[in-house]
Amino acid sequence: MRVAVASFEYEGNSLSLRVERREDFERKGLLKGDAILAHVKGKETALSGGIGVLEEAGFDPIPTLAAKGGAGGHVEETFFQETLADIAERVKEALPLDGVFLALHGAMICGEEKDPEGAILTQVREIVGPDVPIAASLDLHAHVTDRMVEMADILVGYETYPHVDALETGRNAAKLLVQTLRGEITPVVKLRKYNAIVPVLGGATLGDAPMAEVAARARAMEADGRALSLSYFPVQPWLDMADVGITGVAVTDGDVAGASAAAQEILDEMWQRRRAFELDALTADEAVPVALEMDAKTVLLIDAPDSIGGGAAGDSPTLLAAILKHAPDVPSAISIYDPHAAKRAFDLGEGAEAEFSIGAWLDTRWVPPVKVTATVQSLHDGRFVYRGGPIGNTEVSLGPSAVLRVGGLQLLVASHALYEHMDEHYAACGIDISGCRLVSFKNLMNFRKLLSDDVDFIALHGPGGTPLRLQDIAWENRKRPNWPADDMETPQLL
Repeated sequence: MRVAVASFEYEGNSLSLRVERREDFERKGLLKGDAILAHVKGKETALSGGIGVLEEAGFDPIPTLAAKGGAGGHVEETFFQETLADIAERVKEALPLDGVFLALHGAMICGEEKDPEGAILTQVREIVGPDVPIAASLDLHAHVTDRMVEMADILVGYETYPHVDALETGRNAAKLLVQTLRGEITPVVKLRKYNAIVPVLGGATLGDAPMAEVAARARAMEADGRALSLSYFPVQPWLDMADVGITGVAVTDGDVAGASAAAQEILDEMWQRRRAFELDALTADEAVPVALEMDAKTVLLIDAPDSIGGGAAGDSPTLLAAILKHAPDVPSAISIYDPHAAKRAFDLGEGAEAEFSIGAWLDTRWVPPVKVTATVQSLHDGRFVYRGGPIGNTEVSLGPSAVLRVGGLQLLVASHALYEHMDEHYAACGIDISGCRLVSFKNLMNFRKLLSDDVDFIALHGPGGTPLRLQDIAWENRKRPNWPADDMETPQLL
């Protein structure tokens, strides 16, 4: 069996000013042909999982193209179209094919194309024809469209948040593809969607959190034979599109009605818990004094409105200003995306003292930069390997990065806005967060892996590219009524 494999993964954000171009994908991972098979070995990605299952089944995975772009605003249209054409050409060259496996995120935005993953699936479908099964893995926050469902035979989403099952999700999607190619199942995929979005911060699948209850229900329905695969998508909420909403997707063995019913049931499980996804949060000025009164040895200050993993710029200095105001001498650590400050530090050299303008260099809509007089404590290349998460065991780089010392604060200024997993980025630049009273994180979920009896957290709210209060956003394209802008009891189907 010959199965073409490809990945094109990126999470967009309509509120973000970041634009990802070819050089950004090349830096994070853009591979072609046989180089893909060597690259995925030992990685914890969905693509690695899918290829591993195909090889275990004795199938021949035909690598085409793999592109990993992380999260941001949107993908430059020219690069998207060039990459789509490259995938198409490589799939054509691989014909004849028995199947196709794709690792996608599901929430990509482009300059013009409004349904990028739908376009990818459509292009591949037109090449391989109606009878060749196509399976795709998706992120938990995918924006699943009708076209994606129409063009794919199998769609399987991550089950966990924090994301710890990218590898397993790729394996699950590929296992269903293998069963299909062996004639053991005839997959049917159906979607149900409500005009509702929920905050990412409250979407953990840990413990007794509301999404954990949804996850448990999905796994029980699979165990009962209701579906081969049942995925719940709380969706990337900062997408300004008319068809964005929380979604249930079910894959069954030829049971069309059963797939629709299962997708509807898991969708209702999310809807019924919609209010529980909203968690308490404080402004930065409120949070710092509160954190200093907490019993925990270390308090993580979660800069939710500037979440790099959600696509925000990562350059907001709001929390920096609050720490300098309320706790200037307290041992603290902050990271911020600011290539200009990093370059200035490298030009000055270690040990130099100078005035720096920090942050708000890319996204200037919310707050001004913060002026600080700082000492260049250390300089770094910013390279590290993720210890887990959706791209575990992958080497990445913050680019040239500097640690500036301002009183008790260690300020990490990086040249690239990089997805934060846990504290790898701090450790790569010589900062041990266990010795800090306050530590900032620009992610919405992975910080939970660091929590313990000694480590607690406070979430921040305020303006930014990834605001917590979704009801306050001036959407241009979302249909009304929608949750949470409208407090309706009866959900609206999309």
